[in-house]
Amino acid sequence: MPLHLLIIDDSELNLKLTEIMLSKIKCQTDTFSDVREALRSVRDHDYDLVFMDYLMPDINGVEATRLIRSMEGGVHSDTDYYKKLPIVALTAEEDSSLLDTMTDSGVNDILFKPFKIEDVCAVLDKWCATDLKKTLCSQKASSDTGSADIECSDIPDITGISPDALREILKIDRDGFIEALDVFTKDLPGKHYRINEALSREDYETYCVEVHRIKGESALIGAYRLSEASEHLNILGKSLARKTFAPDDYETILSSILTGTAAMFKSLDDLCSSANTFLTDERPPEDDSDVGVMMSLSELTNKDTVSSEKKVDNDKIIRYIAHAREALDSGDADLAKEWLVEISEHIKK
Repeated sequence: MPLHLLIIDDSELNLKLTEIMLSKIKCQTDTFSDVREALRSVRDHDYDLVFMDYLMPDINGVEATRLIRSMEGGVHSDTDYYKKLPIVALTAEEDSSLLDTMTDSGVNDILFKPFKIEDVCAVLDKWCATDLKKTLCSQKASSDTGSADIECSDIPDITGISPDALREILKIDRDGFIEALDVFTKDLPGKHYRINEALSREDYETYCVEVHRIKGESALIGAYRLSEASEHLNILGKSLARKTFAPDDYETILSSILTGTAAMFKSLDDLCSSANTFLTDERPPEDDSDVGVMMSLSELTNKDTVSSEKKVDNDKIIRYIAHAREALDSGDADLAKEWLVEISEHIKK
């Protein structure tokens, strides 16, 4: 009988890739980007293990784990079910104090992003008493026999992803990469909207959640420089969110965030533009009988803001950010904040 697994992650790309990965080892999965819906599902189903993203808006992985551990009732006759249910945190964070907090909350194990299918198998073997890693190694040994390397002419030119990284990714799972890239590019307007909205509200906690998501998603598709740049912005954002900076450093940090965000957007736009050129040739023709996972995923990306996202002028946003930086450089923090409000108002039009 296949394992029944629950995946909770606010990134649709992470959800999809983890689901694809688990399907290859014949696992049944339920996926949720909404933590509250996922918690209701825990009451209604008998899961063998939960994969829980750590950094999520509203309810993070630590809080969600504590809620699961305190549950009672539902379909479970075993009163210890919620305490014994294996929960594996998914995170790209390497902060030792944060990892201790996860463990103290009731997390059984931690899987660091980006992870490979071998890592997933090892975790499942450990907590579900399976032998998946051994089976996977046997399957890969058989499939690798006589396999040819990918010719240079077959490697697409995607800005921000090196040819070497693309060669390795396409060799391992070409179809999975194409699907992941498709999800990543379709969420580009959402990425712009959510980050600019957070900056305009000076909501640096949400800003960190969003750039952290880009860090993980970029690494998954092989855009490692973009991932590193996003992590740098995440660190700067944390200093503002947690107020761990000297008062005189506020304007310098905010200036670095605005400049870095503009550069990150430029990298994102260039990557997605060249990726769409590649995907145009790779996407299958539309089939009305198969609306498909991609359509449902695109509908899930912030339904309330779809109309706003379509009208966002990214070039104008970048200019507004540049104006905000100029104001900061001249020591006028109030004017910089006004430019952030202009960004927000432009997005909402």
